[in-house]
Amino acid sequence: MAAGHSVDPARWDDDFEGLMQRIAGRVARSEPRTRVGKFIRGLLAPLPRKNCWTIAVRHEAA
Repeated sequence: MAAGHSVDPARWDDDFEGLMQRIAGRVARSEPRTRVGKFIRGLLAPLPRKNCWTIAVRHEAA
């Protein structure tokens, strides 16, 4: 069984939001917090190669 079938997307989003709330206390402005969240989602995305370029291109397409 693939891992994707055993992960509840709604729960994952809730857990991710909890992580972002923990980070929020360390980053005062909302723009960097948003950027950090997008970068983490990019790192977790199913990309064949992960670097800043591929993550940025994926974000622009989304």
